[in-house]
Amino acid sequence: MHSSTRNYITVHNFDPQDYDRLDRNVDCSSDYFFEHIVPHKGEWGRNNYMEMDDFEYDERNQELTFTCLTKWFPPVSWLTAASSTEFFENKLLTMATVTRDETYVEAVALLDRDVLQERELLSLEPETVGALYENDEVDELDELIWTPINNFITECKELYLVPPEVV
Repeated sequence: MHSSTRNYITVHNFDPQDYDRLDRNVDCSSDYFFEHIVPHKGEWGRNNYMEMDDFEYDERNQELTFTCLTKWFPPVSWLTAASSTEFFENKLLTMATVTRDETYVEAVALLDRDVLQERELLSLEPETVGALYENDEVDELDELIWTPINNFITECKELYLVPPEVV
C-alpha cells in the first residue's frame, strides 16, 4: 500500500513541439512543476501541496504522463486550471486517482476547463484489499484497479480525440 493518494495524469495528443515548449519553460523534474503551471494556489482547491512522483513523455504515442502524490484529495481543481494554460490548452487530460489504502478509484477527463467525464471506477472494502495482500494476490488487486482505469482512458480517447486523417 502507498502512503499517499496517487494521481495518474495523462495529457493526450501532446506532440514533440508541445513537449519541447514545456521542457524549455518548466522544470519538469521538480515539485515546483505544479506551481509553475498553475501559480495561484487558490486555484488548487483542497490541495495546497502536490509531490511529483513520476514524469515521462512518450513521443510515439504523443502522451505526457505524470504521477503526483497528494495527502487525501485528487487535484481536480489544479487539473481544471492547468487544462486552460498555454501548455495544455486544447488537450484531453485524463486523471485516475487511487486512494492510499487502494479501496477507491475515481477518474476524470477534462478539456479546456470543461469536465467531460467524472466517475467512480472502483470501491472495495478495506477487508477485501487486506485479504488480497495477505494472500499475496497483489497482481489480482492491480488488475482490479487498472482494468477500469485503462477502460476509462480508452473510452475517453475514443469519444474526445479526433482520429488522424487517413491520406
